[in-house]
Amino acid sequence: MHEKVILGGTFDTLHEGHKKLLRKALSAGRRVYIGLTSDEFVRKNKNHGCASFNTRMRKLKKFLGKELERVEIFKLDDFYGPAVDGDFDAIVVSDETRGRAEEINRMRRSRGLKELEVISIPLLAGEDLKKISCERVKKGIIDEAGRRRKPVLIAVGSTNPSKLKGVERVAKRIFKKFKLHGIEVKTKIPPQPFEEETIAGAVERARIAREKFKADYGVGLESGLFKFSDKFFDCQWCAVYDGETTTLGFSMGFEVPEQLVEEMRREGKTMNDIFEKLSRVDEIGRKKGAIGYLSKGLAERREMSEQAFLCAMIPRLAGANKY
Repeated sequence: MHEKVILGGTFDTLHEGHKKLLRKALSAGRRVYIGLTSDEFVRKNKNHGCASFNTRMRKLKKFLGKELERVEIFKLDDFYGPAVDGDFDAIVVSDETRGRAEEINRMRRSRGLKELEVISIPLLAGEDLKKISCERVKKGIIDEAGRRRKPVLIAVGSTNPSKLKGVERVAKRIFKKFKLHGIEVKTKIPPQPFEEETIAGAVERARIAREKFKADYGVGLESGLFKFSDKFFDCQWCAVYDGETTTLGFSMGFEVPEQLVEEMRREGKTMNDIFEKLSRVDEIGRKKGAIGYLSKGLAERREMSEQAFLCAMIPRLAGANKY
């Protein structure tokens, strides 16, 4: 345990992310120094309204309770405060603000002072897999514990029933409450995509769908042909876009006979065109799909959508699990 630990923040709404940061500091130091941003700092640097300094101070003291005996709270008017030249051993930050701690250490080195040990903790995710923040709490999207106040809105860039059902089945396993909407979108890729065109189509669908519905997540699903070891395989790619980052995943793949691929390229046909004729099933791509026909009903297209969407959500699930 360090003798003196410092940290800073606005601590508006005092959500679970804040509490985790404070608990970490209390466990890391015998004496803890907390910089609470001033009202002037908040006006200059925050893009949403915050409670007054005195109100935030009262809430902070109430949370600290008996721990106040070994805590000193001071007003913070800039990003650095006494951390740049004070007698401290460590600084506690989130992964999001680690860069600021490293900047403070550069300033300390330039002054001939010892560096602070940087204790960094991951951001805390809510039950919708997005970070808990004061802004989201204030907008009524989540509560201070990260629980959703309204259902997660998922917009899928398709009205294909097999795709919607696949996404729905996975969403039920991930989110406690959600709403699912499908919308038909036009993309710039060809009707029968190959290789990278497939991924580009999925990303475009996700972005368009999210924008149309102002959704939490936009989902794009696109099937295409990929060449491996001189054979062509049909697999489905999924892109999930949250307004900032895009995550990708893909499904199982199955081999498509070479003569059928040649026919698609020669005559400009799609998988749907080919397998509608072979199966005598209209709109087979909106039903069990080519995989249903070739597997004699042992697999269906909905499963491919389910797998692709789940795999695209894995980076988000893994990120939330770290917390």
